[in-house]
Amino acid sequence: MIRVAPYSQLASAYDRALGIVSFLRTRRAFEQVVARYGLGFRSAADIGCGTGLFARYLRGCWGVPVFAVDSSPAMLRIAAGRGAATGICFLQQDARCLNLPRPVDLITANFDTINHLITPRDLAQAFRRIGANLRPGGHFVFDVIPRYRGLQRRFVHLRRLRARGRALYQHIRWDPRRGLLAIRIVHCWPRPRPATVELHVERAYPPALVAQLLFNAGFVIRGVHDACSMRVAQARPSRLIIVARKIRREECDGVHR
Repeated sequence: MIRVAPYSQLASAYDRALGIVSFLRTRRAFEQVVARYGLGFRSAADIGCGTGLFARYLRGCWGVPVFAVDSSPAMLRIAAGRGAATGICFLQQDARCLNLPRPVDLITANFDTINHLITPRDLAQAFRRIGANLRPGGHFVFDVIPRYRGLQRRFVHLRRLRARGRALYQHIRWDPRRGLLAIRIVHCWPRPRPATVELHVERAYPPALVAQLLFNAGFVIRGVHDACSMRVAQARPSRLIIVARKIRREECDGVHR
């Protein structure tokens, strides 16, 4: 089995295997967030845009210019290769070094984008850069897999994903002591082509840490929701959606008086 770079081979099968289902859930949740919080925006950026489904939705349904940002060249090739995308600018950037051509009113990060930042320092840096690229009063809407104290059970999950031209398997191992998800994507190609494997690592973060790092980066949290039900988060949901707003200068002045 040959190891290859993350997303280098998954990109071509991503939407069929994972992306479309994730997009439909994300779109439904986002529309509820917009209605609940009265979000208005004239420009947007989608960080960790993957194959560009959500960025194209923002452009097509909301009629705003969109920056679609991802660190994977393979995913961006798929995103940019789907015909004309007027009003969408595709950028290969790391969230920790985010530098948009101009500030925007809304930044989104969906489907584990935040969890791909695997140290608290990475997460803090990404939040600072996201804040720096938002206009004052702009919103940052994202999901995150949380880590809760006392959950010590290890688990291993294996499933076959939908793909053409290969058998595709996802193997997820949860390490509760370190708070890490180790994800192996195995591509079993028709012979004589050898099988290949992509290794992905994610970190689950305590909600309190996420909240503190957002505050340090100049955000206030407007809401935290269970991603499945979209109710205000209670107990211990497996995924959170967080709605944060960049503090305006006059609010900062008020805080420090």
